[in-house]
Amino acid sequence: MAAGATLSVFLLVAGVVLMLVLHIVVVFWALRRGVFLRGAFRVEESGDQQGAGLTPDEIAVLPCHERKDGGGGGGGECAVCLEAFQAGDRCRVLPRCEHGFHARCVDSWLRQSRLCPICRAEVEVAGRAGKAAAAAGTVAGGSQATTMEIVTERLGGTER
Repeated sequence: MAAGATLSVFLLVAGVVLMLVLHIVVVFWALRRGVFLRGAFRVEESGDQQGAGLTPDEIAVLPCHERKDGGGGGGGECAVCLEAFQAGDRCRVLPRCEHGFHARCVDSWLRQSRLCPICRAEVEVAGRAGKAAAAAGTVAGGSQATTMEIVTERLGGTER
């Protein structure tokens, strides 16, 4: 009977070792496959240029203003740093989706990605003609007033 018990223990140990080896092989296979899939995604993403960030000139054209009201009363928060907007903060509103952020936060984001951090809409930057109009609007104060109205409505209103 001792030989039967020894054989059972041996088969049990062999089964456990086999299961362990099989588990390790599956884990390594999954990790390698994940690395290859991530690599393919990066190539695909850089192929359509949505992963490339904006240049400093393109970022400078985007509307920017100084927040006049305080952070209390439903003033909202920056989706990048998650801090509440305060009076005097430099804020930037993305033209296409009209989401507002602290300028320093969204500028660092936009240097790496041309997509809105909230809705992933591609940030539209005006061409050379748009740059001249934006510069003229900033001097005249017209585009900045429009931007301020949008930010006040979006951050202080019902959307958050």
